[in-house]
Amino acid sequence: MKGDGQLKYSEIEVKKMLKAGDLSLEEQIKFNILNFIRTIHLNELDFIESSFGSEFFGELPMTFKKNPGQVLGLITATNDGEVLKYVFNDNGYEPLEDLLKLLK
Repeated sequence: MKGDGQLKYSEIEVKKMLKAGDLSLEEQIKFNILNFIRTIHLNELDFIESSFGSEFFGELPMTFKKNPGQVLGLITATNDGEVLKYVFNDNGYEPLEDLLKLLK
């Protein structure tokens, strides 16, 4: 997902991916993140006041973490020992690596 930039949450995008079937690694990560954001919307959670500490196990282990009061959460996805990190909110996500480039 390097270079993809921010991806905004869209219910239509999640539903498209559900119908797509076999997904590449990047598509699996994208789907899991968008589906997690979808759950936030479906449960009508106040994102900033909510906390998250979810873990997905299986072929693509992922974690979603955020403390109450924070405006962004952190996602990690582990594939073959490589850890990919993303920041997210209830509107979308982007690779942490892309944000860190702003420091340069």
